[in-house]
Amino acid sequence: MSEEFAHPKFWTVGVGRNRYKWSCLACKDDKWRDARAARRHEKTTQHQENVGYLLSPQRCSSSSPTRPDVAPPSPNLLTDLSTSTHGPQRPLEVAPPSDNHDQFRLDWDAINHDELYLTSMHEERLTTMASSLAAWLADGQDSNFSDESIGLIILGDPSEPLQPGAQRPSQRGFTPPSPTWFPWPDKQTCILDVLRHLPRSLFSDTQLQVILWALSISGVDNVPSTRLLKDIDSSLQSQYGIPSVRYEGALGHIYYVNHLPSIITQEMANPRIRPHIRHYPEDAAGRLDQPWQATRWLYEIDPTIATPMIRKGWQDFYIFELTKLTDGSMVVPERWYTKPAARNSSPFDLEYWARAWRAQAVITNCTRGYVIHTHDVVEVPATDLLLSFPQLLQTYRSKVQPDPRNIIETRGDGILPWTLTDPTVGNEWRLRARGHRVLTYMIWLYCDDTSGNMSKKWNKHNSFPFTAAGLPRVMVHKESSIHFLATSNIAPPLEMLDGIVDQLEHAQTHGIWAWDVEAREMVLVIPAVLAMLGDNPMQSELACHVGLQGKFFCRNCWVQGAGGESGQPPDLTGRAGPTNLDDDTRSNETRSVASDSDGSLHQDVTRQLKGKGRRSETMQDLVDRARRFLGANTPRTRQDTITKLRSMFHKVTSGKGKMRYTKMKTDTGIKDTYMDVFIERILKRVKGIRAGTEKYTDAVSAITQGHPVDHFMSPVWRIKGLDPHQDTPVEVLHVILLGFIKYFWRDAISRMNDAQKDELQVRLSSLNVSGLGIPPLAGQTLVQYAGSLTGRDFRAISQAAPFVLHDLVPPECFEAFLALSSLVPLVWQPCIANVDEHLTTLQAAIDHFLNCTARWTPRWFNKPKFHIIHHLPDHIRRFGPAILFATEGFESYNAVIRDHSIHSNRQAPSRDIAHGMARGHRIRHLLSGGTFSARGHVNTELPYSDDERDWLVPGPGVKSLFSISSPSIRNVVADFFGLDDDTVTSEPGSCVHDKTRPQTLEKTSTAMRVPHALQHVERRLYQSCQSVAASNGDICRLGDFVLGQDPCAASGALPLIGCVHEILQICHSRAQQKNQANWVLLQTFQVTGTADVYHLPCLRASAWLVLPANALICCINVQHNCAGNKCTRSSTISIYEEREKTAKTMRRIEHRNPTDLVLNIAQMRNAIHMQQFRTQVQQMDRDWAIHTGAAAELNAQRFKQANMY
Repeated sequence: MSEEFAHPKFWTVGVGRNRYKWSCLACKDDKWRDARAARRHEKTTQHQENVGYLLSPQRCSSSSPTRPDVAPPSPNLLTDLSTSTHGPQRPLEVAPPSDNHDQFRLDWDAINHDELYLTSMHEERLTTMASSLAAWLADGQDSNFSDESIGLIILGDPSEPLQPGAQRPSQRGFTPPSPTWFPWPDKQTCILDVLRHLPRSLFSDTQLQVILWALSISGVDNVPSTRLLKDIDSSLQSQYGIPSVRYEGALGHIYYVNHLPSIITQEMANPRIRPHIRHYPEDAAGRLDQPWQATRWLYEIDPTIATPMIRKGWQDFYIFELTKLTDGSMVVPERWYTKPAARNSSPFDLEYWARAWRAQAVITNCTRGYVIHTHDVVEVPATDLLLSFPQLLQTYRSKVQPDPRNIIETRGDGILPWTLTDPTVGNEWRLRARGHRVLTYMIWLYCDDTSGNMSKKWNKHNSFPFTAAGLPRVMVHKESSIHFLATSNIAPPLEMLDGIVDQLEHAQTHGIWAWDVEAREMVLVIPAVLAMLGDNPMQSELACHVGLQGKFFCRNCWVQGAGGESGQPPDLTGRAGPTNLDDDTRSNETRSVASDSDGSLHQDVTRQLKGKGRRSETMQDLVDRARRFLGANTPRTRQDTITKLRSMFHKVTSGKGKMRYTKMKTDTGIKDTYMDVFIERILKRVKGIRAGTEKYTDAVSAITQGHPVDHFMSPVWRIKGLDPHQDTPVEVLHVILLGFIKYFWRDAISRMNDAQKDELQVRLSSLNVSGLGIPPLAGQTLVQYAGSLTGRDFRAISQAAPFVLHDLVPPECFEAFLALSSLVPLVWQPCIANVDEHLTTLQAAIDHFLNCTARWTPRWFNKPKFHIIHHLPDHIRRFGPAILFATEGFESYNAVIRDHSIHSNRQAPSRDIAHGMARGHRIRHLLSGGTFSARGHVNTELPYSDDERDWLVPGPGVKSLFSISSPSIRNVVADFFGLDDDTVTSEPGSCVHDKTRPQTLEKTSTAMRVPHALQHVERRLYQSCQSVAASNGDICRLGDFVLGQDPCAASGALPLIGCVHEILQICHSRAQQKNQANWVLLQTFQVTGTADVYHLPCLRASAWLVLPANALICCINVQHNCAGNKCTRSSTISIYEEREKTAKTMRRIEHRNPTDLVLNIAQMRNAIHMQQFRTQVQQMDRDWAIHTGAAAELNAQRFKQANMY
């Protein structure tokens, strides 16, 4: 048997109890293995390395093991043994013995003869073994004695224990990494370490031990122990991972923050991420689909934290330095940006430009220098740059020009000294870069609270993740692009933000040295916060705002709630209006309706009518409040809030009491929760001490300890270039989906009786969802559980509401629903072709929605979100499409944080979660093929290595884990870590065949509908298909409505609307080789007006048309005009239970006049194409709408009061 091994001389056969087993002399592990285990052992890396070493020339003469000599057994004895069973046995025919007994010599004296007489249950097995061995001894071979037979003999008995794989030899320290699985020692350790850190699928130690047992009992060799896995994980993390920094916050809590510079360093060294990161803003000439094309990055960001330089040839040009142009003039670049290149070039080709100030040379008898005119701004292409500041220093004397270091600036009507840089040395980043490039790294910083428990018991964890704002829209909110910074269940958000800002400030001052894997050089990175994201309460806390329940409820402007005047910033003397001192920042009118978790407006009004001691609003009160909500108000500013906070702190330290401090917060809408802690400490310390005395001053000094006021203010004011009032954009998930749609839907359901609810359920379940990208609606769920729906449900409701609510709610309510459904697609439009036109349309849609709401009832304007939506157009212009700063991706990421909390012992949640997330980030980086320093953990403050040889990459085995593709096995590694390319869509024109056989052209529907559309070719066959892919990746099936582009149409013409009737592929054509369709038969439709009830375009069938398959643009949603045709629920369908058809039935809508169709402009998917068919709605007068709604509200209140008594 040993001859079947690759190297038989390295194996020794066992005797006695180890008979039929072999031991490896090359590994010397003293393990006895059966034939299968031995052959598996031969395939291990360790065994092959040992054999290779022993077979090397310098070892062959002394290291070749030999098998021990054993005496041959007697063939007669084996024959007797094979026939020694109870009962008559057929004599065993044994072949004559061979003369060559040196091949196998058995030490017969070493055999335990007692074991030869086995129990009766093993006699048959023993007979087979002896017979085969005797035959093998006789002629040296036995065709029936194979590896499989050995396995059958040894392992075939189910009563025998399974044979585990070879154990990993005990070792001190770690095995050197395998080149294939570097930096892990071997394949087993790599895979298990990856599995231990799968996002959303973490293992406990008990689960890991079960997995290790399963691998071992399945025969896997060298399975590492739990202890070894943890040791290797800790070693790799200390060398190549992200450190977690411990902080003891100013409020007294301990928390951990993952090192922000290290995360950015890994992203710059990640080959799957780095090529997509943008560092320069872009002037896209009105197009807006990325954040770097918006005004915040392009015009507003502080130039000192934007990318300060560009490289042209061998020169580096920096901002705030004199630069000579090719025409001989001098400028000082103020910021760099890009523009799309010429039309004939690739859309990804960009040209670099500078926004610069003109410089004028001044030569007098007393001085020679330059005057920088900061009011004279010019745009300069990079191609016009000639000499940078260092070259000017070298050449100005020879050119007889003024000294470029002698500069002043003009600002307004005055002349001021130059302070932006040290004019003698130039930009400070030039000195720090040491000849390397300097790049900015913009981030979206997010904060939210989530529960750390799986149960319903709330265990609040405030968390800070972020994502790179320089990534394109399709990547920025992927889970793999979101990076964890900090979390804590005890430290408040602003205290944790203090530690994050410490890292951010240090990085903005000194830069972050990182290896640019794309440019293959070291670069200096400057991080900057583009905006802070979160839900409305969190954004208010970050902006030091009192919240949605305050009298000044908007964090962006000075709009005032009930009882206030026009939205102007008040002073701290309280002249903004009388306010009760015990007002807890919640106005009377917002006490019952400001909560986001409230129900319908109908219920709110009822609760207010039952309240005692509250003054009912008059007609004028309702009108005034609505006007304040819908009017323009003065924006809040960073400097104004800082000034007010300093004033509030000084007044408290000078003797003003708690009541006065509370009134100042109420009167300004400013509430710094970070500063509140220190003020509470001061007030507690000075309690009972008279203000103005020396003892009072000493008590205050014991708390302040000589620190300036800014030391006790929120760390958000230390974030350079960030205005938390204006840079916390409207979060459309909570404002629209979980705001307006939730409010309206709950109110609509609360108004219906049981019969109306049944009708609504049938309409929802009957709705055609083709083209919407959502599953069929569950009408019963959406109606019965209207108070427990999610954002996904409200997304579907916004697209279905116009077609299911008619005649079930009051006309004013239905009009408000129509306006809201028309607004939603404009908000969720991912790509804006012309930002000015789009924002004009969006503003008109917002105004129409608010006007319809006001005409319904101004009572809705108790809810602050109806005002917050006013700021959305401005935020889209400043930050990009609203989908960029939506928080669905971050909300989903909360599940990853919760999973780490669940798999900890809850004793140190901030530390354990930070460590776990850092380890997961390291695994993601290595699986992505990211580079890391050969020196281990690097110092991000120094240019530690500019030699590419000092940067290592994972072994090929590691990088292959996410690229393994098997049709029957899901690649969990690529899926869980987000390494799969889920942005890849179906190739336009790709098709799926139906079950029919190919047929000639004359037998197709195309030939019958459009006889001469296709040229007849003799013997050409056509294969019909059931689906085809559109240009945007949508799968268009037979019967679906689509948009198509007619190749013969004029430029700029609207796309065709058609219904797919047939999809054809020419057999044996080039298209068939690519699995693509050739032609699509469409029944085209024309827009013939507007539906009276829905205010949506009506469609009428016009003609039949054959288009190339690649001319389809996307799928669209078309609904039947049920309101115009009075469709009823007279149809029924069978109900399926447990996937079985039952005798039960449910109602469905039966359409009358099926050809009367309506185009669903409320469709969110493919909204950019659908908006071309948008109908203009006549705007109503706002004052008329407000007065009409206020009058209707008062009449409804009087009616309810009359019925109550």
